[in-house]
Amino acid sequence: MLVIDKAIAPPTSKKSGVATPKFRGKNYFYMGLILLLLLGIFIANEWRWAWLSELQADDVYKQLSGFAILTYLAHQWHCSVLRNRGLMRLAGRLIHRHKLIGSLAPLVFFTHSQTMGFGYLQLLSLVYFALFLTGLFNVETTAIRHAWFHPVWVMVHVSLATALLFLLGYHIYISYAYQ
Repeated sequence: MLVIDKAIAPPTSKKSGVATPKFRGKNYFYMGLILLLLLGIFIANEWRWAWLSELQADDVYKQLSGFAILTYLAHQWHCSVLRNRGLMRLAGRLIHRHKLIGSLAPLVFFTHSQTMGFGYLQLLSLVYFALFLTGLFNVETTAIRHAWFHPVWVMVHVSLATALLFLLGYHIYISYAYQ
């Protein structure tokens, strides 16, 4: 039998009367952690899928998977763009999808590369995963209720996303300049 979350308003704490979040599900959190763990195991053990390695060596596949990552990241920026335009309600309705799609970041990375790379590529990978981890450990999943946490979290998350865009731009430039 399928059970659907019937809560419309978040329940309140009996002690303080303050609304506490009723998670629609932390599925995105657990899925993201499992995908990151699997990717970490693959990278740490230097395991490779031969068929995927062959695909990733192909220039056309590299470009298509790179374009897929670029599209993925552009989609993830959609909520921020809506908020900057003052469309807070629309952004609020899309935030759960933003979290769910964001939890797929390790899988998206794996389709493009099975390694962290070296030099600036390693930095690009580390910023990508730092952004992913700040997304996973957001205000909802950490349950930190201090007034300072949310603004600091948003600043770190958006700063990492912005840094990723610059590193990604550099990666695209290098990829095409030295072909």
